[in-house]
Amino acid sequence: MTEKGTPAVDTFQRVEDKYAMTAEQAREVIRRCGEYIQKDRFFRYPVYSIYCDSDGADLAIRSLMKTGYKAKLRLRSYGDPDHSPIFLETKKKWGDIVYKKRIMLEEQEAYEYLRNGRKHHVHNNTAGEIDYMIRTRDLKPKVFIAYDRICYSAVNEDDVRITFDMNIRYRLNDLDLHENGSEKKLDSAEVMMEVKAMNRYPMWLTKILSDMKLYQSSFSKYGTIYSQNRNEMCRAPESTGRYASVYTEKENILCSVQY
Repeated sequence: MTEKGTPAVDTFQRVEDKYAMTAEQAREVIRRCGEYIQKDRFFRYPVYSIYCDSDGADLAIRSLMKTGYKAKLRLRSYGDPDHSPIFLETKKKWGDIVYKKRIMLEEQEAYEYLRNGRKHHVHNNTAGEIDYMIRTRDLKPKVFIAYDRICYSAVNEDDVRITFDMNIRYRLNDLDLHENGSEKKLDSAEVMMEVKAMNRYPMWLTKILSDMKLYQSSFSKYGTIYSQNRNEMCRAPESTGRYASVYTEKENILCSVQY
């Protein structure tokens, strides 16, 4: 993963577009891309995440709404968490642009912070923003999500990466970054392709997607899991959406300098 070996703080923005497809379609996309792509340095790896939310699942509900602003907070490992960096990151989307910020923590201190509010060792603007988000929205670990990813990068466009996520699984209890065998398979598309680019799609990719009649999807792994487990994940339905209108403007002000 390009995420390995990165510094403790990482801030970036890019376009991220998703395409739901079958495994056969995914193989055909890779075949047609042919000479334009190459296996990424970290080509095949699992992704493990813990998504945080309020008792009313406000962030999950927001992710399913057709609005201009969405936000997520997650703990993530790109590979075995015993041997890979652990990131606590925010992911916010304004229109078509995704903004990500993250800090790198030790696994146990991340759990203590998210479960018990015990302070961690990172002190900077991103850590402060994450702390503010957790306190104002009363966020806590909500669901474990894992999937297998293969990743390609464009040969002549340094900013273009194409990932394929498959075998998406999750659990709602015993929330740490390790699989324990109790995970459920997510009932959704076989493969979720994601195009990650800083500026624009290359013409060859646009043509391939058009020829195959593949269109962008608003699919959210976390949002879909919430939809299928609403009663268990939302213990305070009356709170639906109440944070979005109150805190969006202030968060935008807090984040505008780094963005």
